[in-house]
Amino acid sequence: MTTSSLSNVWRAAQLLHANAQTTQRTIEDTTRLAHAYGFDIEILPQWDTIVCRTRDRNDPSAAWQTELLDVRPAGVDMHKVASTNQWIESVCTDPDRADAAHIERASQTLGEIASYSPSSHLRFTLMAGLGAAALGVIFGVTNPLTLVLIFFAAVFGAVARRLLSKVSDNLLIQPFVAALIAGLVGGYSQKIFTGEGLQFVEIAPCMILVPGAHILNSALDLVRGRLGLGIARATYCVLILLSICAGLLLGLSLMDTSLAWGPATSSTPLWLDVLCAGIAVSAFGAFFSLPWHLLAAPVIVGMLCHGSRWVVIEQGAGLATGALIACLIAGTIMTILSHRLKLPFAALAFASVVSMMPGIFVFRLADGLISVYLAGKDASLAMLTAVFADATATILIILVMTFGLILPKMLIEGISASVRKS
Repeated sequence: MTTSSLSNVWRAAQLLHANAQTTQRTIEDTTRLAHAYGFDIEILPQWDTIVCRTRDRNDPSAAWQTELLDVRPAGVDMHKVASTNQWIESVCTDPDRADAAHIERASQTLGEIASYSPSSHLRFTLMAGLGAAALGVIFGVTNPLTLVLIFFAAVFGAVARRLLSKVSDNLLIQPFVAALIAGLVGGYSQKIFTGEGLQFVEIAPCMILVPGAHILNSALDLVRGRLGLGIARATYCVLILLSICAGLLLGLSLMDTSLAWGPATSSTPLWLDVLCAGIAVSAFGAFFSLPWHLLAAPVIVGMLCHGSRWVVIEQGAGLATGALIACLIAGTIMTILSHRLKLPFAALAFASVVSMMPGIFVFRLADGLISVYLAGKDASLAMLTAVFADATATILIILVMTFGLILPKMLIEGISASVRKS
């Protein structure tokens, strides 16, 4: 056991944990890598650190060495995760992995992976606009002017996010500012334009800010009993959602407006819903730095899931039922794909079902709570009922989506583990 090989294992664990790989897969892949290098390892991922204990496998009497790795699982970069997993696979199958030259090359490879750049500025900003506009179409917006406003609100927010990433490492400033821009654009649009669907000028750009991948990872940690990390991830998600709501409502208030109400213009046809779902998945592929050559599979799955949801809803089922069916399909397929493509499950699964997240209800809930507060004792029963209905819809849809996505994953992984043991 050498210090260099240990260092490589630690760096691999950091790369996986920092970029949205599930905790279970991070532990399994890191353990497999450690065994290949000839030592036992126990790792305990937390929010700000990973606790690693290692010892030489050939000397059971050797003392355990403890290392604390500084890492925060706040990012999502599928390129880094895929490359790290491919590197781990190559190490585990290389008979010369213990050679000093191999270990040095491996260290250089990990350094290159860590320095990978995210999606280009052009891809990031353009896909932010197209993804938000696609979500608007899925929600029923058909007015070309409204879609153009959605596009530019999302593009301006994406530009602000990239600029802020260079000057601040605060985890909440980017979603806050992007939502603020959406609120300003949406509020201004309400003042100078009329028509249905204007609420999506501010809602759709905020939908692409929802931390769905972290919500799924939080749920997986909680279900597996990793309460500390699961609660930390959930707290992070809540803080991001609060930042989005605060930015959105502040932008609207600065324009002396409130969240627009009213339905979208029409029901989206199946072919258009499926097409726009593919665009939305492509957008999140850009946000999550998914390489172009790996984009086709999640796009196809996302289109399939949205098509199934559309059919279920058209048969008279509610939004929750449609989301549940689509998420069961996405969870099943993405569990298999994430293993085959060496990609993080949470990011893949969320990208496939992003438009089903109850962002509309979350933002309406926040706006309703502010309205009730301002009304004080004069708050009407209708206002309170609307707030309760939005809160119920938010909780219900998040629960059924989370259940639909993680249940197939846990069943498939459980069956696979039983087969390997037998």
